[in-house]
Amino acid sequence: MTLAHKIVLWGLLGLLGLSLLVPGLMNVVRKDEGTTWLIAETVDAKNHLRALNAMMAALGAVALWACWDVERARLAVIGLGVVMAALVVARAYSIVVDGWPSPMTLVYLACETVMAVVFLAWPPPG
Repeated sequence: MTLAHKIVLWGLLGLLGLSLLVPGLMNVVRKDEGTTWLIAETVDAKNHLRALNAMMAALGAVALWACWDVERARLAVIGLGVVMAALVVARAYSIVVDGWPSPMTLVYLACETVMAVVFLAWPPPG
């Protein structure tokens, strides 16, 4: 595995890990769940959002764990690539069904597409 390959994977895994772990954990322990754009009004809805945030934090932890020993994390990187590919498909479907999103959502879509392609097409060697 070349140094350039490691740096690319470390960078993308680190970005993914921190961008999922930190907000995921913050939203799990937040007292008032929801904001102006996503409000959970029932106990069941709040419980579901906390569980989704916990899953998001766990995916972030997996990405950061993969950074620790990237040369042996082939299956974790491929698994994260599959998750990112599913996310890209969901965002693309949302654009078709729900309409054109804000520019920031398009930035997320672009970053997630790059991560999916890199993780699936250029994982650590087996």
